[in-house]
Order: sequence, then C-alpha cells, then structure tokens
Amino acid sequence: MKRRSWADQVTLNTNTARKFTLPIDLIQDLKFLISDPELKRKWGGVATGKLIHDFSNPKNLMNGTRAQSWNDLVVLPPMDPRSIIASLAMEDQSGTMQNATFARSITWLNAGTTWINPPMTTTIAGGPTTTSHVVAANSYDFQAVVDATNWNTAHAMTAPALGLPIAVQNIMFLKADPRFINNLYLNMSSGVTATDIQLSMRDNSTTSGDFQNAANATVPVFQFPSSTYGGGGRNVQVSLTMPGRFHVAFRIIDNSGNWSMFEMEWIVL
Repeated sequence: MKRRSWADQVTLNTNTARKFTLPIDLIQDLKFLISDPELKRKWGGVATGKLIHDFSNPKNLMNGTRAQSWNDLVVLPPMDPRSIIASLAMEDQSGTMQNATFARSITWLNAGTTWINPPMTTTIAGGPTTTSHVVAANSYDFQAVVDATNWNTAHAMTAPALGLPIAVQNIMFLKADPRFINNLYLNMSSGVTATDIQLSMRDNSTTSGDFQNAANATVPVFQFPSSTYGGGGRNVQVSLTMPGRFHVAFRIIDNSGNWSMFEMEWIVL
C-alpha cells in the first residue's frame, strides 16, 4: 500500500505490508514519473521509473551515501538543501512571513554546546488557519489550483490528532513541484522565542562541514532573516523540486541562548 498522507499512515494494514517481498519503504522509492513531457516523448508516453533517495534505506543512509559507521559520517560532504527546496518562508511572532535565503553557515555546527530538546512542535490540525495544506503558487494557473484542491481533499499532511508518540509526530507528507506551496504549521513553546533559525538537511549535522573557500567549516542552509520567531500555529511555506523521503531540521538558538534542533521527516510525493 502506498502511503500518500496521514490518512494512509493511520490505516496501513500490516498484513498487506507483509505481502511484499521487499520492505515497504524500499518499494515506495520507485516513483513513476509520467508528467514530464520530455520523458513522454523519449519513451513514447510509457511511464518510466526513477529511483530516488530514501534516507531510511540502510544502503543509502546519509546524504545519499553508503555510510557504515560514525567514522564515515564525520567525513561526508554536506548535502545542499537547494537540491530539494525551491523556496522557503516562515511566519514570525508578529505574523509577517520572512523569506529564507541560502547561506553557507558557520553556525550550523557547534561541538562546544550542550544541545537541548527543541522548543518546537508540530501543530495539530484544528481549523483552516492551522491545518496544513497546499496552494497554487500562481492563482492564475487554474490547473494547479484544481490540483491543489484535489490534494487537500485527499491528503492529511501532518499528524491529525494528539496522543501519538513523539517519534512519529513530525512525519509530514508534502507535494513536489515548484508550482505548489506547502503550508505547514508549527508551535513554539510558551515564553520561548528565537531570533536565529536555519534549516538544512538533518544529516549535515553529522559532517565536518565544507572547508572550500572558507576558514571555518560551513554547511549549506536556508537562513531566516533576523526577527523574533515564536507563538503557536506559525506558518511555514515551502516549495519542493523533487519527490523523495528526506530528513530536514531547523537549527534554533532561542532567547535564552540554548541550541536545539527540530527534526522533520518529509515524504514528498
């Protein structure tokens, strides 16, 4: 059974999963791309399969490589989040959307700090202002508008209810294609704000960074402008370029100077 949203996640039949001769997560990797005109021309309209990175596949564990131990992880090159993200924005405490920009960060890695649990959680769907959804980037692209409406009818993008284990609350189902904007909602803990937030691939945290043209190790990130971020139901808008299964994270430095990282698992369809 293909899991395309939280509606599928909560109804997955384990007996069905056992019928496969391969792990279900591995089977999901084989996506059939039939919308690309060039592929249609080349293959005469026949659907073609493209194997995409799955970070849950032990043969393709970290940043698309076959790392086999921590000895391998610390020498891996960081993965550029621009390979999957076309645009990214986050709502600050005042309700203003702040657009993230690409940077080579020297503050993503910090071996000298004690990391704490993140003050951020996924907002449980509770109405039109906090239920994750997709919109067309161009409101005059009527086909994209229809496709977004159909997606929202069929897909539950984030955890639909309280009471789920913390380990699965951050599984999110998103739509690929820069023609669409995925709207996610996150909460900051009461009394906690942050002025320094970056987003990158989670596994970049295990690397030594990139020293090319840099005196200090850098990591490719999306960096949010200096502002005060906090409150509940904060909107995060992201457009994605490709399908796949990706672990991403926010690196947060809060108003008390604490460092934390909020991980998300994005299943992009």
